Amino acid sequence: MHGGNLLDASAQYGRQNFIDLSANINPFGPPQGVWEALQKGVANIIHYPDPNYRRLRGKMAEYYALNAEEILLGNGAGELIFLILHGLRPRKVLIPQPAFSEYERAALACGAEVNKLILGVKGWGELSFQNEESHREWEQALAENELVFINSPHNPTGSALSKQQFEVILNLALKHQTWVVLDESFVDFLEDESRWSGKGYLRRYPNLLVLYSLTKFYAIPGLRLGAVFGAAKLLGRLQDQRDPWAVNSLAEEAGLAALADAEYGKRVRRLLQESKESFYRSFAEGRKGKKYWGLRLYSSKVNFALIQVLEAEDSGTDRDDAGKGKKNLIQELGKQGILVRDCGNFAGLEGNYIRVAIKDQESMNSLLAGFKMLDNLC
Repeated sequence: MHGGNLLDASAQYGRQNFIDLSANINPFGPPQGVWEALQKGVANIIHYPDPNYRRLRGKMAEYYALNAEEILLGNGAGELIFLILHGLRPRKVLIPQPAFSEYERAALACGAEVNKLILGVKGWGELSFQNEESHREWEQALAENELVFINSPHNPTGSALSKQQFEVILNLALKHQTWVVLDESFVDFLEDESRWSGKGYLRRYPNLLVLYSLTKFYAIPGLRLGAVFGAAKLLGRLQDQRDPWAVNSLAEEAGLAALADAEYGKRVRRLLQESKESFYRSFAEGRKGKKYWGLRLYSSKVNFALIQVLEAEDSGTDRDDAGKGKKNLIQELGKQGILVRDCGNFAGLEGNYIRVAIKDQESMNSLLAGFKMLDNLC
């Protein structure tokens, strides 16, 4: 179950137009240069793509201060997750929960045993290695598994690891010869002062792979474009085990054009931050005015937010079926053309949680108006 399935939504709600808050895609569209590059690139679809993707890997090497051999492109981060698991063949995989469901699917697909650590509803925000018990728990888990998925910024909680937390995990993993796959697909959405990347650790930690997505931040989910960064020898081995043309020529052109726009990222982060601040401020003001009383909005460092539909005892009301309340809310929002992500398939969030993408302010105001229905429904 993933967000962004508009065909299913159309069939379910009998309408064509939606405000899609179920998928965490930048709402402001790709850089203008991407549209122009796609128009020019259409003429080249009569040729095979360069299987080595030399132009885009070269551009990314320059952009991220890496060697081109340390970059492997893929048809989105999802394809690369399966490729990594297929190539490394770990017998045991550790997945902190809640987590992106494709980690577990890929692990099971290659015959690995899946083990879990529960992070909780605040994700990395509740992790402290100053706590000796927590430190021991993580060291034991890393020692007992051959690969761990670390997702930061974390989907669906919107939390993010600090560099210090990540370094503790990296050092423990290196000590026990455990692979670390850092999925930083949402890293570009972090504000400047809190943004850091695992790419800076690659040459000191040969057990590290870093997953990256251009799909979400550059708003090209229909093209699919991702990358994994790691040791050149390992990436060469992974490349030998896959379809040589994983990325189509239009996606490569889009990637080149996206990275060429130096101002785009700053503009998108500013617009999203303004929209997020407005949304959180309006929600807080509404709560003071006795609105949205059945909802708890969690803080987030990126472009999506987790919301709990409160149990009766949490909300202080006489409601006795919050699970029904969540379903009703999702259904009523859908009827109004607003899609949100049901978090029912995230381990630890099975009950009453939804995730909403942060879009433009008009879309978020529509969501707040839709939330008022919950007050009327219950």
